[in-house]
Amino acid sequence: MSKKKKTGSIIYGICLSIYILALTAAIIYGLSRVWAYAVEYENADPTRIIDGYLNELKENLWGDSIAETISNMPHEMQTNEECAVIVKEMLANELTYSRMPKENSTDPYIRYKLRCAGKDFGIITLAEDQSKANEVQFGMLPWKVDKEEFDFTGLYSSVEVVVPSTYSVELNGNKLGEEYIVESGIEFDNLEGYYSRYPNLPTKVKYKFDDIIGHLDPVILDENGEVTTIDPDKDDSQYMTPVSEDEMDRLNQFVQEFITRYKKYASGQHSPDYGYQLLQPYMKKGSELDESMKGAKDGIGWVNQHPPLLEIHSITLNTATYIGDGVYFLDVTSDSTTTKGNDPDHRIENMRIIVTETANEIRAVALDIY
Repeated sequence: MSKKKKTGSIIYGICLSIYILALTAAIIYGLSRVWAYAVEYENADPTRIIDGYLNELKENLWGDSIAETISNMPHEMQTNEECAVIVKEMLANELTYSRMPKENSTDPYIRYKLRCAGKDFGIITLAEDQSKANEVQFGMLPWKVDKEEFDFTGLYSSVEVVVPSTYSVELNGNKLGEEYIVESGIEFDNLEGYYSRYPNLPTKVKYKFDDIIGHLDPVILDENGEVTTIDPDKDDSQYMTPVSEDEMDRLNQFVQEFITRYKKYASGQHSPDYGYQLLQPYMKKGSELDESMKGAKDGIGWVNQHPPLLEIHSITLNTATYIGDGVYFLDVTSDSTTTKGNDPDHRIENMRIIVTETANEIRAVALDIY
């Protein structure tokens, strides 16, 4: 009886060992299959390929495909070498990609759109690597880069600059021709309202140049060919020729006498005919201002019946700008008080005055209060 028990125990132990070995082998086999599946699944993930591609692109920053693409793109103002430097700098910044939708349900490819600085610059096409067909167990083929397409037109920028028509613009040492002027006859902002009176006043033009890879700063040259800088905080008077100190003195003397007579005439200090007679030598005969002052005689005659007391505190010539053809634009401020009875009226008036000079004689042709 004890012998049978002993024999049974041995057989049981042997079976148990075989079972454990078989179970262990099954577990190991199962785990190896799971591991193989996981590896194959990971290798079949296309993002591994595109991530690796972008990392390599960041490290190398250049390649034959990119160089050929740049060479075939219009870049009239830049050499291939200059474009290469710019594109390398741009590619050194953050690169991103986005997966594109498939063209149809049977499309076997995966395409990614490449972006740099928020702009598209290429498409990378992935295809299943059929050369690995004998190495996969679960039918999940890895992907490979099948095609590179670069288009850097998305990285193009344009230059637009508005300058006086007598100025010129250079890009990268190249002077822009008239074919790049997209708008002409642009009025100076400080001369608005005067072009109908003086059609020969200076104007501005707008240059525009496309097909710049990256960014180029335009160089602006004045009418003398000297490099100049436009101040965006100043009006267009910055383009005009400043007058000399001697001219300023002559113009100031004229302004003091002219405005004094103008204020006395307009306020009715003299009879209309006499006031006009005193003012007339300072105006160009037949000009807009001359005709306006003639037309004001009736109104001034009514004021002259009870003329107020006029006190001129100051007359200041702020700026004088020569615009050519003997024409000057003057900016003047007058400070005066007129008093009727016990009611003083203190006024500070800003005036734009146009004067012409012929044979050293200065005459006013227009006056606007602003």
